[in-house]
Amino acid sequence: MRKNLDELLETLEEVRRTKYPDIPKELVEKIAVTQYKNQDDRGKARTETINIVADYVNKIGMED
Repeated sequence: MRKNLDELLETLEEVRRTKYPDIPKELVEKIAVTQYKNQDDRGKARTETINIVADYVNKIGMED
């Protein structure tokens, strides 16, 4: 199963790098891994993803 996740992360990184270079690689990876690990509990996946995005937005907001 880890092979599937690795392939997904490689594809997401290629898209991020070429189309969305301003989005940190780590953010995309955290979201993808969270979704993958919680694919059997969509509510938990959604909540954790919202928290990841909120933390990132708060972080960049404090940098401005």
